[in-house]
Amino acid sequence: MKAKKSRTVSRARGLLCALLVAAPVVSVSAQTTLKAISPWPTAYYWVEPLMEFQRMVDARLGGKLKIEYLGGKEVIPTFEQFEGLRNGVVDVILGASSYYTGQVPEAMSVLYSRLSPRELRKKGFYDLMRKIHMDKGGVVYLANVGGGVNKAFRMYTNKKVTKPDFSGMKFRVSPVYVELVKALGGTPVVMAPSDIYTALDRGVVDGYGWSYGGISDFGWQEVTKYAIDHGFYSANTAILINVDKWNALPQEVRDELEVIGRELEIWAGKWMDEQNEKDNELLKKAGVEFVYFSDADRKKYIDTAYEAAWAEFTKKHPDSASELKRLTGN
Repeated sequence: MKAKKSRTVSRARGLLCALLVAAPVVSVSAQTTLKAISPWPTAYYWVEPLMEFQRMVDARLGGKLKIEYLGGKEVIPTFEQFEGLRNGVVDVILGASSYYTGQVPEAMSVLYSRLSPRELRKKGFYDLMRKIHMDKGGVVYLANVGGGVNKAFRMYTNKKVTKPDFSGMKFRVSPVYVELVKALGGTPVVMAPSDIYTALDRGVVDGYGWSYGGISDFGWQEVTKYAIDHGFYSANTAILINVDKWNALPQEVRDELEVIGRELEIWAGKWMDEQNEKDNELLKKAGVEFVYFSDADRKKYIDTAYEAAWAEFTKKHPDSASELKRLTGN
């Protein structure tokens, strides 16, 4: 009788062990991972807000959410990244509006803002961008991480320019600078950044438009003589998230991401200011001369940059330009 009972207990234990082995392991707090990419390599300073976003998420939401950075254009070509986000190939991108104008053309208006990201939220511009990105792009616009105002771009030359007049000069441009160069009498020449060094060295162009920083990353300080130190426009970078992944996140996680987004905008402004100062020192040490116009000419130069850009934007988007212009402080 005892032997039979022992065999029964033994079989029960064996069955229990088998069930435990076969049973799936269920995590008590499953962590969601979002795959992120950027249009530029991490060495380029405009990517740093995405890296800070990754750090902030890890600090605030560790165990619940993780941002896994995959890389830059080697993962998905720059101009295809927005579609990669929309289609769910990746979950987060550092989006530059100039790279997805075909999908959300109104997003370019942030370039021509005269207000800080915090002020843009107060005016209602952020809410409009959120809606437009959702309606036209099918993505979540989380944060504007471009930094401050009149600190994004400037012009660099090999001929000294003492007033806002580019007559007889050729400038390498991207779409950002075309209207300013034309309005000041210059000739815009579209070319890839990889061709700028040679074009300057050989005199194919007399100057180029670029951001405040990043010049030394390409070695252009070696073939650049002057920097017109009157900045214009705002950077047009934002943290964008795939809408399906966003909707699948728990509400408390989304709420915290909204808080992180607002704080990240403030952080990005301070970061850009600090980085701009460091890059200015690098250029000065390399022998680049900083050029300053008179107060009247400086105002004319900056006003021309905004007025020319908005005039062209209005031609292309007559239905939305007036409201966007008002919300950006113009």
